[in-house]
Amino acid sequence: MGLIESLDATAPFRWLPVFVLGLLASVFGRSLLSGNVALIERIARVDNPELPPPLCRYTRRLTAAWAVWLAVAALLSLAAALAGVAPGWIQLLVWTGTVVLFVGEHALRPRLFPGHVFPSLMHQLRDTWRVW
Repeated sequence: MGLIESLDATAPFRWLPVFVLGLLASVFGRSLLSGNVALIERIARVDNPELPPPLCRYTRRLTAAWAVWLAVAALLSLAAALAGVAPGWIQLLVWTGTVVLFVGEHALRPRLFPGHVFPSLMHQLRDTWRVW
């Protein structure tokens, strides 16, 4: 078999999710280092610069939860890439988990902080985009 026949055209697509998810996990995780403002706190402060301390603690924990989720997703993608498995079903799991975490947390937040008014989901997506 020649070199051209031995190349797997799908290989880059198996490694791309590992790289992107690992990078995102790193960004979220690094924002938790001492002296840094947690990434989700920065996003929350776009709409509410005077974020109360309980919400600051919450955003820090939420940033940690996202960092863990993204690291787990990167590891799942890595396992699939090393096994030579097409990333389809793994990425479906990753995207489903990501949407559930994002939308679920958005729905849970008003129950945890009943006296606080939060932006709509679309407004939150815009604020997230601004911070990125």
